[in-house]
Amino acid sequence: MTDSVVQRQLQAYNDKNIDLFMGCYSEDVKIYDFPDTLTMEGQAAMRARYQKLFETFPNMHATVDKRIHHGKYVIDHEEITGRLEGGAVLEAVAMYEIKDDIIMKVWFLR
Repeated sequence: MTDSVVQRQLQAYNDKNIDLFMGCYSEDVKIYDFPDTLTMEGQAAMRARYQKLFETFPNMHATVDKRIHHGKYVIDHEEITGRLEGGAVLEAVAMYEIKDDIIMKVWFLR
């Protein structure tokens, strides 16, 4: 099923396990702000950003309240706690493109 790698990366994100997290992504992963603004490319850039996030926000936790599967795409509506002042919840929509159980591209809808 296409969402297994997405679920694994979510668990690794919540566990702050950078190696397991990065293992879910292709070497040349591309991260976009929807629809087409490239914000990050490649494992090195992504690892640096997420390692800093994990260290800066040790109580950060994401839950998925809606998940949609469509072919090679998985779309999650996420609620993230532990990143905003006063306990506010950060909402995000992420669309993952999966190939061979690896995340190739991610689009964030802001």
